[in-house]
Amino acid sequence: MKKMYIKPSIKVEEAQAAQMLAESLTISDDPVDGGDALTKEDNSWDIWGEE
Repeated sequence: MKKMYIKPSIKVEEAQAAQMLAESLTISDDPVDGGDALTKEDNSWDIWGEE
C-alpha cells in the first residue's frame, strides 16, 4: 500500500473591533484599605461550608 502525503492548508481571516470590548481600570498610587476590597456579597452558595 502506497502512503500518500496530504498537504495541510491554512486560511487566515482578519477582523477589527467595531467598539471597545474591554477597558482597564485606572491605576493609582493611593493605598487602599482591605475592607474596601470587592467580594461576593451572597455566601449562600458556599460549597465548602464551615469546615
